[in-house]
Amino acid sequence: MDYQIKKANLEDAHCLSELCKNIYVEHYLYLWLEGGKEWYLEKSYAEQVLQVEIEHPNSDYFILQMDTSPVGYLKVNYDYSEKSSALEIERIYFHQSYKGLGLGRKLIEFAFELAQKQGKESVILKAMDSSKNAIGFYHKMGFQQIGTLILHDFELMKTEFRGMIILEYCL
Repeated sequence: MDYQIKKANLEDAHCLSELCKNIYVEHYLYLWLEGGKEWYLEKSYAEQVLQVEIEHPNSDYFILQMDTSPVGYLKVNYDYSEKSSALEIERIYFHQSYKGLGLGRKLIEFAFELAQKQGKESVILKAMDSSKNAIGFYHKMGFQQIGTLILHDFELMKTEFRGMIILEYCL
């Protein structure tokens, strides 16, 4: 399996925006009331939004490629707001059709390496509490649940899906 993980730059913003939107709709349409999907995709994955995030000194996007095709991505924040000794995985996704190939493990291990290079003590991520498969995977990778939260500001999200869990992996 020939893959590579490359850091995204401003020239990648358009491609990254399309990749993010395409992958998101494969995974999370069930969360939204009418108009919610469009609101969230624009708020989170518009090209201009990604350009600002790519340029931000605290975060980086990485594009996962199989051969030369972008199939997934990772966004990390080097200083997690609640715990500066932790690196945060804010987003980690890949196309459904690539499930079962070990790509999630590769991206998580890549994040662990980034955290170690930054001198971090742990890696933190949040997952929708309805994402049972992802949560099971994170536990298998050694993450432990350390908290929960509710997305109160997401009025267009179905109420029953606003819960998230916070997980941490100690390096």
